Amino acid sequence: MKKLLFVTILALVTVAALACAPAPTQSPPTAAPKPTEVPVAKPTSAPTAAPKPTEVPAAKPTSAPTAAPTPTSIRAVLSSGCHLILSTTTSTADSGLLAFILPDYEKKSNCKVDVVAVGTGQAMQIGQRGDADVLLVHDRAREDQFVKDGNTKERFDVMYNDFVVVGPKNDPAKIAGMTMGADALKAIANTKAAFMSRGDGSGTHAAEMRIWASVNISQTKDLAWYNSLGQGMGETLLSSNEKGAYTIADRGTWLSMTGKLPNLVVLVGGNDISQNKDAALFNPYGLMAVNPDKFKGINVEKANEFVKWMLSVETQKMIGSYKDKTGQILFYPDSKEYKSSMSTGSAALTLTGAVDKEQKLTLAALKGMTVVKLNLEHPKTGKQDYEGVRLNALLDAAQVKTMATRLILAASDGFTSDVALADVRKCADCLIAFSADGSLTTAMPGMASNTWVKNLVKIEVK
Repeated sequence: MKKLLFVTILALVTVAALACAPAPTQSPPTAAPKPTEVPVAKPTSAPTAAPKPTEVPAAKPTSAPTAAPTPTSIRAVLSSGCHLILSTTTSTADSGLLAFILPDYEKKSNCKVDVVAVGTGQAMQIGQRGDADVLLVHDRAREDQFVKDGNTKERFDVMYNDFVVVGPKNDPAKIAGMTMGADALKAIANTKAAFMSRGDGSGTHAAEMRIWASVNISQTKDLAWYNSLGQGMGETLLSSNEKGAYTIADRGTWLSMTGKLPNLVVLVGGNDISQNKDAALFNPYGLMAVNPDKFKGINVEKANEFVKWMLSVETQKMIGSYKDKTGQILFYPDSKEYKSSMSTGSAALTLTGAVDKEQKLTLAALKGMTVVKLNLEHPKTGKQDYEGVRLNALLDAAQVKTMATRLILAASDGFTSDVALADVRKCADCLIAFSADGSLTTAMPGMASNTWVKNLVKIEVK
């Protein structure tokens, strides 16, 4: 009976999301495939006491939407007990981020998070009806309008990643090596290479439309090479992989799904966010509690609690710790509270041991030193750009004792690497580099990969 009730609730919630889904701005071609649903990744270790968030599948496009549900339609099908409705973009679900972080909130608050994962446009329409408590979305222009319209009292920076242009390995439009998304899309249009668009009014779709507009290209149903799917990010990537087509994706979802996309590669945007030179491909996410003064039924207490939890340094670090199998961060923490903690307060790096002047340096103190930008070659991943402070400059400031012979490089997770001091002294370009998430890493050109320590917190001289 409970199982039947859950299925009924899930079906009703899905209908509510479907009913409010706007028709795609471009008419999808009749041959557009319908990829299979992408399951949300499960966290590797969720607290046993935490309830699992309810995932509502992304809405499918319909040719004739049914009548719009009342503002209480989603709430009406919820079971008793504490519920917080989070209306969000599919990228936060498809990437697995929500499944990774939400159990922590649910355990601490004793409140279930009901996730409605649709395109940003649909997610914000749900908020505009007062049919959600909190929004987590990524379309800054529409977010600012949401604030202006009084649908929320304040928007908060919460995290960011970037967009990349991916496509088939044979790259028929020859866009590999381009740095600007606009140049890539123009080349795709000129060669009439197949392109898959989400076409769902999402933040990703909006970013794509802005880039097309910048090169004065309009998408219509007459363009046989352009396919507007009206689907989520995961489904669009699967369709591109199947059809050998180009698409624009947020890097977080791309990284979480690369194992399912053997025919696609990143062609514009680089191997990580530090290599992405196009500001148009920057992808910030905003967090907003729906205004209880404008809409009845908002779970005010839990909405404010959730916002505070999401922006907290603890949760922000959790977001920054969510990585793909290669160790790449999928979303970078960006709250005011987190950035403040990175610039002041406790030491980001301690240099201790056989030194005359022990160093306890905040991130701000490190960035206040002489900072250099170098292109260095990692023994496994190749050349990348790094920005940081020369390691030898730190050793000089600490005044290393003459009897010292080794350095122990320690990471926050307990990993250590032992390196000869003499080798470091000969390495003029060895750096303590700044990572995009506010952590530190050693960049050690010419040395083994185990000396390139991520999340560095201490250097002990022996």
